[in-house]
Amino acid sequence: MGNHMSDVRVKGLSDLNKFLQQLPAKMEQNVLRGALRTGANVIRDEAKRLAPVAEPNALNRRRYGFYAGTLRDSIRVSARVKDGRVTATVHAGGKTKSGANVFYANWVEFGTAAHAIMAMQANGKNAARRLNRQAKRSGSLQIGGRFVGSVVMHPGSRARPFMRPALDGKAQAAVLAAADYIKKRLALKHGIDASSVEIRLE
Repeated sequence: MGNHMSDVRVKGLSDLNKFLQQLPAKMEQNVLRGALRTGANVIRDEAKRLAPVAEPNALNRRRYGFYAGTLRDSIRVSARVKDGRVTATVHAGGKTKSGANVFYANWVEFGTAAHAIMAMQANGKNAARRLNRQAKRSGSLQIGGRFVGSVVMHPGSRARPFMRPALDGKAQAAVLAAADYIKKRLALKHGIDASSVEIRLE
C-alpha cells in the first residue's frame, strides 16, 4: 500500500502553526480552509488523471446524459468550517456541471460482486427497470436491444480504483502544497513573514 495522509510526516508544520496563531480565529480558519483546499486540489487532479474514461453507449448518453469523461468531471473538492473544525474533501460521483448524475463512481472504484438484475422490482429503484420501461408489460429484460428474460446474472465488474491511488501517490505533495499556501497567504494578506520556516518531508 502507498502512503496514507496520517502516515505523512512533515517537519516545520508546528513552527508554521505558531505564525498562524497570531491571527484571529476566523482569519486562521479562512487561511486553513484555503490551504486544505489547495492540498486537496493536488489529489483531485491526480484522481482526474487516473479516472477511467470510456465512451458511453447511445442509451446512456440519451437517458443519463453521460459522455466520455463524465466520471472524471464529477471529481471535485469541497472545504468547510464546522464547529471550529476545518476540513477539505475530494468527492467523486453525484451531479456534474452538465447535469449528469454519476451514480456509479463507487462501482468503478471498488468493483461490484456478481448480482442478479431484474426487469421488475417492487421499489422501482432497479436500474434495469428504468432502462426497460417499454418491457414492463412483458416482464422481460432488454440488454443491447435483445430480450433476455425477466432475470439475468451479472458477473460483476473488477475494481478500477482512481481515488485511493491518487491519495496514496500525492499525499505528501498535497501536504507540502498546503503548507506553501499558508506561508504565501500569511505574507501577502496578513504581512506575516514565515519564510524562515522550512517545510520538508521527514
